[in-house]
Amino acid sequence: MRGQGTLAVLLALILGAGALAQPASGPSEQSLKDAVRLGGIATLAPLCGVREEPWAFDLRRAAMQSATGTDATEDGELKAAPGSNLAIAALGYADLEALEDFALDHGEASCEKLRQDPDLARADRMVDEFRRRAQLKKPVG
Repeated sequence: MRGQGTLAVLLALILGAGALAQPASGPSEQSLKDAVRLGGIATLAPLCGVREEPWAFDLRRAAMQSATGTDATEDGELKAAPGSNLAIAALGYADLEALEDFALDHGEASCEKLRQDPDLARADRMVDEFRRRAQLKKPVG
């Protein structure tokens, strides 16, 4: 992704604001960087035809789960987790950066990078695990 300096500034702002707005148990800088990385994959995967939109939706939720350290799988619970506003901001930043890169690269270059990205396989594992946990939490009957 372009703008690594921009990411550092954004994370500094997010972490600074988060220190005032949320308990100390919020996401670490590394977990927010990870959310940005996964959020970019979630944005590009459907655009590139690599994965479907429901997969991308679940990847964003899994990234939020990972960043906040919660085991929640429902949207309301994920948004209530300590540090969730920081994770949401990181995912929003990822969307913007991925779309900008996609536009600047005329799409296909971004898609080729995504197809070769080792984090895509990691994202698949995260989505599978998130869906497994969500299924286990569904009431029977």
